[in-house]
Amino acid sequence: MRLRDYQQEMLSRLLAAWKRHRSVMVQMPTGVGKTVLLAEVVRGFTSSSSPKGEGSREGVLIVAHRRELMEQIHATIAAFGIGDEEVRVESVQKLSVKKDEEIEPRLVIVDEAHHALAKTYRTLWDRWPHAKFLGLTATPCRLNNAPFTDLFDVLLQSWSIQEFIDKGWLSDFEYVSARPDSVMMQQVRGLKKRGKDGDYQVAEMAAVMDVPESVTHLYETYRRFASGKKGIVYAIDRQHAQHIADYYRERGVSCCVIDAKTPAKERMRRTEEYRNGEIDVLVNVDIFSEGYDCPEVEFIQLARPTLSLSKYLQQVGRGMRVSEGKPCVLILDNVGLYQLFGLPTVERDWRRTFAGEEAGRGVAGLTRCVVVDDEQQEKELVNLEMVRIKKSGQKHTGLEVFLQDGRYGVMRNGKVACPAKFRNIERLPKECGYFALGMYKSPSRREPGLIADVTTVIDQKGQDLNIQLYGAVTWRNGFFYGEIMNGYYHMVNCWDPVGNSYYDKSPEFHHVAGVEVGLGYEHTPPYHPCMKLRISTGKVSPRFYEGEMFYNRHIIIARDYLIVKKDHNHSYRICGYLGDSVLVQNEEGLGYLQIFHDGKKGNSFRSVPQGTSRLMKLERLGLQRVKSLR
Repeated sequence: MRLRDYQQEMLSRLLAAWKRHRSVMVQMPTGVGKTVLLAEVVRGFTSSSSPKGEGSREGVLIVAHRRELMEQIHATIAAFGIGDEEVRVESVQKLSVKKDEEIEPRLVIVDEAHHALAKTYRTLWDRWPHAKFLGLTATPCRLNNAPFTDLFDVLLQSWSIQEFIDKGWLSDFEYVSARPDSVMMQQVRGLKKRGKDGDYQVAEMAAVMDVPESVTHLYETYRRFASGKKGIVYAIDRQHAQHIADYYRERGVSCCVIDAKTPAKERMRRTEEYRNGEIDVLVNVDIFSEGYDCPEVEFIQLARPTLSLSKYLQQVGRGMRVSEGKPCVLILDNVGLYQLFGLPTVERDWRRTFAGEEAGRGVAGLTRCVVVDDEQQEKELVNLEMVRIKKSGQKHTGLEVFLQDGRYGVMRNGKVACPAKFRNIERLPKECGYFALGMYKSPSRREPGLIADVTTVIDQKGQDLNIQLYGAVTWRNGFFYGEIMNGYYHMVNCWDPVGNSYYDKSPEFHHVAGVEVGLGYEHTPPYHPCMKLRISTGKVSPRFYEGEMFYNRHIIIARDYLIVKKDHNHSYRICGYLGDSVLVQNEEGLGYLQIFHDGKKGNSFRSVPQGTSRLMKLERLGLQRVKSLR
C-alpha cells in the first residue's frame, strides 16, 4: 500500500515535529485514511533500519477504545506486511486494568485521540515517560472546551473536507435538513436537560422524539429520498432504534439494530451482511460514529440530536468515503444539526479547539440561513417539513436568496451581502440591471403613523439600495413603479434609478442644458410642478421649482445644489456666493470648494487637489435661468 500525497505530506510533518516534541496530535477528516498513515508510522518504527533504543523496550503500542477500531487497525497493519511481534493493539479499558503487565513501548499511538482526556487515557503519559506519543483524530475538540495541550505538544492540521472533496479523496454530498420552523426543530430547541457529558440528556430526547409521529416522519423522509439505498441511521437509544427498525421492516426495508449490547459475533455477522448487500439499513446507537469503514454507505440519516461537533462530523463522515458507482452520499438531517453546526464542509480552525480557545459545541437556538433555489421547493419536500440545503456539486457562488428566522436576505459568493430582513424577495429580470425587490413593513414615508408595505431594490452586489416604494411594484422602461389600488383610489409612485429620484406619478423628461430634467408634481394640493435633474450622482436629486435652475457651459445650479457637467458623479451643496465665485461644501464634509472665474485658462476646466479641498477652475459663470418646461 502506497501513501497518497496528503498522507506522505503529513508523515513528513509528523517526523519533523517529533524532532522538537514528544507528543503530537494529527487531525485528518473521517474517511481519508488515518489508519493507513498509522500503519506507515508503525512500519517506520519497527523496520530493521529503525533504532531500537533500549533492548528491553518493545516497538509500538496502539491504543483504541472499541473492538471495531482494533479490528480495523489489525487488518491495515497486516496489509502493510507488519508482524505482530513488535506491535501490540490493546483496548484502553484493558490497559487501565492490567497496569502491572510489563510493556515498554518506544511509541504509543492513540486512535480517536479526542477521547484522550478521559482518565483511562491520561495515565498512559505517566506510565511511559520515555515513549513518543501520536494521537490521531478527525475532531480535536471537546464539548466542555477542555484543551489537549497538557497531553499533546502540538497539533498538525490536514486539508479541509472541501479540499478533499474537490480533489476526489472524499465523496461529495447532498444535504436535506429539517426546516428551521418545523415541528421537529421546535422539539429540539425545547430540549433543556443535559447529561454528564454536557450533551442533550438521552432520557429527555427519547421522551420527546421516540414517538410514532417522529418515527413515521423518519420513514417518510427515507422513502422520499433514499429508498433502495444502503445507509446508516443514528438513533437516540436502543428502544428508539428498535422502533425505527420495526417500522422500516414492516414497510419492506431490510434493516437491523446494532448497539453496545449487541453480542460481538452478532455485530460482526450483521455488519458483514450489510457489506454483502443482505441488509440495506443499519440502525445503530453510537456504534458507527467512529472507526467503521464501509465506503458503500449511500445515505446517513440523523435521528439523534447532539450538541457535540465531534459526534456530528464523525457520524456524517461515515458516508463520505469514495466508492465506485456512488456519485455522492445523501445526508438526511431529520433533527436539524445543520442549524447547530452548518455543513460538514464549514472551514474550522482546529487549533483553537485543540488549545481550548473554542468549544466543540453547537449553539442551541441559533438559526442558520437556508439558501432558497430559484425554482420553488418541491411540494412533497415542504410537506415533510424538510428543506434542501445543498445539492451534489453545488457551491455557493454569485447572488443567492437565503431564509433565516422566517426572513429573507441575500448572499454573494457564500457571504451575507444583505441581512435577512425581508418578508419576501422577488427576483428581477436580468435586463433590468438589478437583482431583486425586497418587501418589508415600515412606517409610511408619507404618513409616519401608518405601518405600510414597503418595497426596496437590491442591486447586483446584493446591497439594499434603501428605496421606498409602496403598493404592487413593477419594473418597466427603466423605472420602478409602485401602484396602490383601493376602490376608486389609485396612487402611483415612481423611482428613477438614473437620477435616484422619486416621482408621484410617471415623470416627463426634457433636455435642458445638456442634461435631462424630470418634470413632476407635488403629491399634495395645490400640486405645484417640480423638477429634478436626471444625472447619476448616486444621491437623491434635489427637488426644485421653476425659476430655481440656472446653468452655463460648465455647471448647473438647481436651488442650492451645484453639479459640474463633466463630473456628474458628484454634486455639491451651495454655501454662498463670492462675487464671480460660488462657495460649495465638499460632499465628504471635509472642506470647501471654490468655483470661480479663471481668465488665463479660457474655456478649460480642471480640478486641482488642495488638502481636503479641491479647486475647480472654469472660464466664467455666465448663468442662465431655465424657462418653464410645461
